[in-house]
Formats: sequence, C-alpha cells, structure tokens
Amino acid sequence: MPASVKPPLVHAVDVIATPDEASHLAGELAARLAVSPDVQSMDWDEATASWQCVLADGGRGRLTLAAPADPAAAAANTHRLVATFERGSSAEAEAFFAAARHLPFTDTEVAAAVAELPLTSRLADRWPDKPLAGTGVLLTIHHMRDFLVLVDSLLALGVDPAHMTVIDKEYPYAHTHRVDAHLVQRHGIAVWRYRDLREGIEDHIERVAAAGKRSVVMDDGGYVMPTVLRELPNQAAHFTGLVEQTTSGIRKVEALELPLPLFSVAESDMKGMIESYGIADAAVRNTLRLLPDEKLEGQAALVLGFGRIGHEVARVLENRRMRVAVFDSDITRLVAAHEEGFLTGRSLDQLVRTHRPRLVVGCVGSRSFGAREARLLPDRSFLVSTTSRNFEFDLDELCKDSTQVTDRGVLGTGYQLAGDGPEILLLGHGMPINFHYAESLSNRYVDLVLAGLAVGAEALARGDERLRPGHNVAATNLILAEAGIVDDYYRLYGPAAGGGRG
Repeated sequence: MPASVKPPLVHAVDVIATPDEASHLAGELAARLAVSPDVQSMDWDEATASWQCVLADGGRGRLTLAAPADPAAAAANTHRLVATFERGSSAEAEAFFAAARHLPFTDTEVAAAVAELPLTSRLADRWPDKPLAGTGVLLTIHHMRDFLVLVDSLLALGVDPAHMTVIDKEYPYAHTHRVDAHLVQRHGIAVWRYRDLREGIEDHIERVAAAGKRSVVMDDGGYVMPTVLRELPNQAAHFTGLVEQTTSGIRKVEALELPLPLFSVAESDMKGMIESYGIADAAVRNTLRLLPDEKLEGQAALVLGFGRIGHEVARVLENRRMRVAVFDSDITRLVAAHEEGFLTGRSLDQLVRTHRPRLVVGCVGSRSFGAREARLLPDRSFLVSTTSRNFEFDLDELCKDSTQVTDRGVLGTGYQLAGDGPEILLLGHGMPINFHYAESLSNRYVDLVLAGLAVGAEALARGDERLRPGHNVAATNLILAEAGIVDDYYRLYGPAAGGGRG
C-alpha cells in the first residue's frame, strides 16, 4: 500500500500580478490539473473559494488564490497561490505539488524584467532583418527571470520556437520551475533536463535538421559540445558555432579540437572587467544569507583559485573583515595574490594547516579540495563553491572518509570526518552558491553579458568570417565592441546618467 502523508501539506507561490492576471493564472493551473491523468475531478467550491481536486487514486488537494496577511511585508501587487494536499499518498502529493510549482510568469512580472534588461530586451531594434530566422538555437543558460528576456529577444530576432531547445541544468534556482513552465506553456519551447542531455541534443538536431537548418549553441558551463564531440561526433557538423559564457566551460573544450568557431564571452574583456565583481559579491552575500548566525569577521578564509572570480571573492571577503589566504597552482597568479597582500603558499596542505580557515571558497572550476585537505580544517568549517555544477570539491572522497553524512536541506550537506576529523558543512551541496535558491546578479548587472551572448549568436548565424574554428578571443572582443552594447551600458550607468535607469 503506498505511503500516506499526514495532512495537510502546503506549498505557496507568490506572483506579482494584477487581480485579473492572478485569477487567470490560477484558473489556468486548475484547468491543467483537470486534464491530468493523475486527476479524477477538479471542481470550484464557492463556499471555500477554492478548487477542490480529487486525484485518480482517491487523494485530495485544494487550490486557493490568497493575499499576504501583511501586505506591507510583501512586494506590491503580490498574490499567493496556495496548494494544499489534504489526503493521499506521497507519490500523489509529489505530482500535485509539481503541477502547482509550474506557473508561468505574469505579464506584470515579465514587463518588470524587460525594464530591468534594456540592452537585452532591445536587441531586435539593432537587427530588424531577423538574422536568426534561419538558425536553430540550443541553450544551457541559468534558469532565472533574466533568461526569459534573452529568450524573447532571440525569438524577436527570428528564431522559431520549434527550433529552440533549452537544457535545464537542474540547479535549485529561486524560480526554476516557473522558468520551465513559461518556456513550455507560453512559447512551446522544448525543455530537457541535464540528466537527459544527450537525448535532448539528439532531439534538437533531428527537429532543426528536418527544417533544413543548422544550429548555434549558447552554453554556460561547457555542456553541449563536449557531449557532441565525444558521443555524437557524426552530428558535430550540424552546429555552426558555440557561444560560451563561463571559464569552466572554456576549460572543458580546451582539450578538444573544435571544428567550429567559439565566440568566447567568457574570456572577453567585457565580461572580465564588469561581471566578475558582481558574481563574487553575489556568492559571498548568499553564503552570509545561509549562515545568518555565524560571525565570520576576523575569521580565516581560504580562496582556491586567483582567476577573475577568485580575485574578486578574495577582495570581497577581505572587505568583510576576514583574514584571507589564497592558493593557486599557477605561480603567476600566486605571485599576484601575494603582491596584493593576501597570505599565500606553494603547498595547499601547508597553507590549510597553518591558516586554519573556517571558510573555504572554491573558484578553480575543477577538483581542487578533497578529504585530505578537509581533515586539516578546524571543526565546524564551511566549504563553498562558485563553480558550475558540483565539481569543485571531491564529494566521493568526503563521503567515504566520513562516519556520518547528513542532508541539511537548503543549507547543504554535513560531513563528520572519521576519527578525530572535523565536522564540515558543504553549503548548497557543492553547487554554485551564487545560484543556490537565488537570482544571483541583479538583472541590470547581468544585462550586458546576456546581450553579449546574443551578439555572439548573431555573428555566428551571419557567418562572420573573422570567427574561425577554435578560440576567437580577439575577434570576440572586436565584435562585442562593434555591437555598441558596452557604449550603451556606459550611457545607462556611467557618469552622465547619474547612476542610470533603463
């Protein structure tokens, strides 16, 4: 007999909307549930002003559109859609809440995001000839509100939604379910999960090739092309180019012989000079949000990797009054860290042993810290990653060397290392902390980089002859400069704007 849940279970989603929008959104959800094979009936109950849901196996749920009890404590025009599971099995509850989470964004919410992303949202004004009309696009970009504005711009630039595929990286973003729902329900775009990456790539190629088109990849973390080149090499010719926005993604393709041009937003002057601080600041802010009762001022911190992000993380932590050490296997970067006043050392083990950091922030982009190093930490230490996925820390090693591994929910994973080893908390389960149940950078901050990704897709779709197979850092910088988006960014937020507004 299936396990039953003790009633009631409640899930609430806050939306920003007009009253009509909120009512329509709730009605759409009720209508979707009504035609679900898991649902026997869906009826409006006037007495409780809610939809009563009878599930196929006899379980019961209810949907109610409510308002915050204290409107002053919520954003203006907040409406709360409350899903209550009253009776049934755990499997029924999971299916019921899965539907309740998948709410597209309202027009009010989309309009707010558009206003916050003036560069990205106005890209179609730059190229009214719809340069992407003959191109498919395969994207693995972070599932946040800003991504929806980028998608809208790509569609306005000519991409047919039937020839667009999105890979959901399955990070616990603040609005990941709503982003997926918006892509599918509002645009009919195919969304595949990261765990099904190869199947999603194959499906995309089949659909787009059937229309006589080729595709551009817009990647964030080097997921698509390594999979294509290693597992689907005969399909590589389908793609005309790759736009990559992360250093970790660049590292994944460095060892591969790319048969197509790489438009490297990740290595561009634009991204390095403007975005790195924002990412570092978001990572530290989210770390502090998860540890509100900890006092980190005056404590020791260790930053692994002194690249663009690691450099800025070290500075932000120093400004938070932490005592910061830096390790990098690259001697040039190590010298740079030393000459900026950070404690450094050639041996990671020795640096951990002498500095005794309570906070370790990984910014390398590949495995940088395992159980051996963790054993040298003081008790109740914290590990934090800024790297795509969970590659920064050796999770298998930590698990094997622990007497107890504890899922701490939203906080992350706790490890009690064997013997007299310390207790370690891996924040966010080792996933990038700046995206952990958060939107990371503000929309106005990330606007420039998103616009840069679209500039890359446009250049590749047009077949810009300066973009040759392999890396194209110099050409990337030149094309981004010619596009004028950095000039526009300066006009919006430079001295003449007095802080600027979109």
